[in-house]
Amino acid sequence: MTDKQKVLITGATGLIGSALVKRFIDAGWEVFAHGRREVSIPGCRFIAADLIEANSGEKLISQIGKVDVVINNAADQSVRQAESITSQELENLFRVNVIAASEIIIAAKKVGARLALNISSIEARTPRPGHEFYGASKSALESLTRSLAFSLAPMRVNAIRLGLVGDENLAHKWPEGVTSWNENVPMHRYATPDEVATFALLLTDSAYEFATGAIFDFDGGKSTSPGW
Repeated sequence: MTDKQKVLITGATGLIGSALVKRFIDAGWEVFAHGRREVSIPGCRFIAADLIEANSGEKLISQIGKVDVVINNAADQSVRQAESITSQELENLFRVNVIAASEIIIAAKKVGARLALNISSIEARTPRPGHEFYGASKSALESLTRSLAFSLAPMRVNAIRLGLVGDENLAHKWPEGVTSWNENVPMHRYATPDEVATFALLLTDSAYEFATGAIFDFDGGKSTSPGW
C-alpha cells in the first residue's frame, strides 16, 4: 500500500479553501489545512499561521515536512482606496498575496514537492475600484508563477485565474454585481467553490505533467468579454 499524497492548502477556512479541503480529503489525500486562527476541520491537520509575518511560508512548510502539492489560496482581498491606503496596508497585502506564496513554493521544492498551484483572479488583468492593489498583487503572483516554473523545474508551478465564485447566497448579498456578471459573461453564471476545487484536483493529475508556468482561466469566459 502506497502512502497518501500530501497537500497543503492555505486559506482553508474561506469559501474556496473549505471546498478545496473537502475535495482533496474525499479524493484520499492527506490534507494540511492552513488558516490565520486555529479551527477544527475533520479529516485533516490544521496549522494556524499569520502569513503577514516574515518567513511565515517557510515556517509553515517546516511543520509539515515532505509535501507533494501546495495550493496558495490564502489572500488579502480587503477593499483599499488608492488615495488612502497606507504603506503598511500595502506591504501587508503583498506580504500575504505574493511573498508568503513564494516562500511556501520555494520551501516546498526543498522537501520534494512536485507541484504548486497559485489561486489568481481576473482582477490581475482588470482590477475593480478599491481592488487596484489586490489586482496588482495577483499580477505579481502570475508573474511569479511563470518565473518560478522556470527556475524551480522540474517542480511544476501553475496558477488558476478565477472569475466570480460564490455560493447560493451571493446573489442576495450582491445583486448588482451578480446581475452585471451574469449579463456580461458567456456562461451567464458564476462558479461554485466545488467547481473550483474539482478543477484544482484535476490539475494535480499526471495528465497535466507537461503543463508548467501556465495560467489557467476558470472564469466562465470572462476573458472574452470587455467588462462587467
